[in-house]
Amino acid sequence: MASVALNLTQKRLKTIIVLIPLLTLGLLVRLFYWQIIRGPELQTKAARQHQTTSLLKAKRGDITDIEGNVLAGTKNLFHLFVYKPQLEIPETELIEKLAVNIKQDPESTAEGDIRSYLLKRLTLDSNWISLKHYLSPEEKDAIELLDIAGIGFEDEYVRYYPEASMSAHILGFVGQDIAGEEQGYFGLEGYFDRKLRGRSGKIRTEKDAKGNPILVGDYQFLHSVEGKPIQTTIDKKTQYIAESSLIEGLAKYQASAGNVIIMESKTGKIRAMASFPNYDPSDFSKFDSSYFKNPNVAALFEPGSIFKILVMAAGFNEKVVTPDTVCDICHKPLVIGKFAIKTWDEVYHPNSTMTEVIVNSDNTGMAFVAFKLGKDKFADYMSRLGFGKKTGIELQEEVSGQIRTASQFGDIDLATESFGQGIAITPIQMIAAANTLANKGDYLKPTVVEDDTKEPTRTNIFSPEAVSQMTRVMIQAVEKGEAKWAKPKGLVVAGKTGTAQIPIEGHYDPDKTIASFVGFFPADNPKYTMLVTLSEPQTSPWGSETAAPLWFSIAKSLLL
Repeated sequence: MASVALNLTQKRLKTIIVLIPLLTLGLLVRLFYWQIIRGPELQTKAARQHQTTSLLKAKRGDITDIEGNVLAGTKNLFHLFVYKPQLEIPETELIEKLAVNIKQDPESTAEGDIRSYLLKRLTLDSNWISLKHYLSPEEKDAIELLDIAGIGFEDEYVRYYPEASMSAHILGFVGQDIAGEEQGYFGLEGYFDRKLRGRSGKIRTEKDAKGNPILVGDYQFLHSVEGKPIQTTIDKKTQYIAESSLIEGLAKYQASAGNVIIMESKTGKIRAMASFPNYDPSDFSKFDSSYFKNPNVAALFEPGSIFKILVMAAGFNEKVVTPDTVCDICHKPLVIGKFAIKTWDEVYHPNSTMTEVIVNSDNTGMAFVAFKLGKDKFADYMSRLGFGKKTGIELQEEVSGQIRTASQFGDIDLATESFGQGIAITPIQMIAAANTLANKGDYLKPTVVEDDTKEPTRTNIFSPEAVSQMTRVMIQAVEKGEAKWAKPKGLVVAGKTGTAQIPIEGHYDPDKTIASFVGFFPADNPKYTMLVTLSEPQTSPWGSETAAPLWFSIAKSLLL
């Protein structure tokens, strides 16, 4: 018996000797799991149970025009709260005093609504209660005069746009991201969101089981940092002229949409940029999202005949043609494979000079120039003029457009692109490229942000001789072309009309066009370069009868 008991004891000891390390190891593994792997998570959860963090919104930076007028600003409003332990008057009396000094919400119609709302808030099981957001300075002052103990205010900020929809596509708007945080979208608000919004501050305090602040508990305070302001190149008066004129033009020519860009020729600064239809950034949620993108930088179009000035300038620059070079293929349609290149009015001009090709807006003459240039040089000029890539203008939604490389060109592609069909570009790319002819052959990056510390970035594209030749040709196009009837007397303009069919599902709609005019003035010493486009005008499909007179009307207003 004694030996049996001894053996049993030894077995138990061996079992214990084995189990103790195993249990210890298991305990260590479990501790490692809870303290190392899950530790940070549990620590955060514990902190949330006895800590509260309040965000202090930073004031968003203003966006102003060139003269400092506010285009997008921030209203300083106030959040009203009560701390019950410090309240010295009955809650019913508090409600009565506050109700007569708080304005009704737009959806409320009776004072009883405010009283009911305040009563509901005060019945919450907490000592610190939020009573009302977004009080005006006048409401805050009126309530402070009541000298009620326990009442306090916090700063709140709301974005506002004093000019409503004016410059909407330049500005963008401020909404919320998926986390509910303030976020700028589109235009300048989107492009410079981080700079404009600054950095939010934080107040972290300990709280009791009911969620009330512990006054002697841990307290951390991080100041908010205001956002930086942005001064734009936009001139408010010029913007108003552009927008009001465009609205009138849309009605007069019954167009579905339209764009105007006015650039300062010598600097590349955008003085006005208008698009319709547009929206009110203060009430952006009431508009379809298709209105939010700026068509001047985000919508692709085929430019049509306004593109001819760039191809002809390239021909002059390469000296493959001169203004007096005679076109020997302009007497009939140009047949390329199964395609026929025709003039816009199917009237042909044998032995036209290059000047006459532009004046008559001759498609066969432009194909003549493109073939003289060749595919390699044609593609090189398109790239150097900024097509197929973003201009870098400070608007969030800009797109790059689409162009062919030299190896992708067929003969028919080269011919059609010479007169602005079969190429997809943005209006901002078009005006930036056209402005090289107003700026001694130098390409300037377009900008909507005023910055006198930086010199404009210049890239030379055309020689002074080529620019001089092209300017004289463009003056002739205005003086003798289809739009000569609309030009104001005494104003010398270098410009070109354009009419492009709209591609739809692989073919061109025969009844829908984009009418346009691009040019600069005064031609001998340009101050402004301007582009006007009208989509689907109903009174006439031609740029000479719609976009050109609108362009001249705006130019005349700018000089008054």
